[in-house]
Amino acid sequence: MEAVKTRLATVHDRAAIDRLLREAGNFNAEECGVGLEILDVFLGDGPTAGVDGDYPTLVAVHDGAVVGYATFGHTPMTIGTWHLYFIAADVRLRRAGIGRALCQAIQQVAQAHGGQRLVLETSGREAYGGTRAFYERTGFVEEGRIADYYAPDDAVVYFVWRW
Repeated sequence: MEAVKTRLATVHDRAAIDRLLREAGNFNAEECGVGLEILDVFLGDGPTAGVDGDYPTLVAVHDGAVVGYATFGHTPMTIGTWHLYFIAADVRLRRAGIGRALCQAIQQVAQAHGGQRLVLETSGREAYGGTRAFYERTGFVEEGRIADYYAPDDAVVYFVWRW
């Protein structure tokens, strides 16, 4: 596969991002809705919009098609901490470097704005084992867990990537 390119999301990418969220297989309807809500904040014209706003959003593009996306942002009331809110890749192209390309682009944006680390949270359920393995391969380190966070027998797992 030819190299994946990343860029800031545009309003024209919204339908593709919606599809990525719905097809990912690990986001429920509420999570998909939240993903689109914060995308709309980024795409809007208010004071929290855009790359300097609350939820910068990148897309990964291959052969002219959006094949991945990520929403992230500076964590309020911190110095140098950024948070990865959503990341998804086309299920047909998993393990093709899309997630890694997005994480590298996030690092560049965050560093340019004083970022020193990227934090994320994910489910501890067995179904998320592949997701957690991806984060570890990308350079994230598990820093903590809270049992029964999302639901009974569904812990939250916190990962941090420092640079």
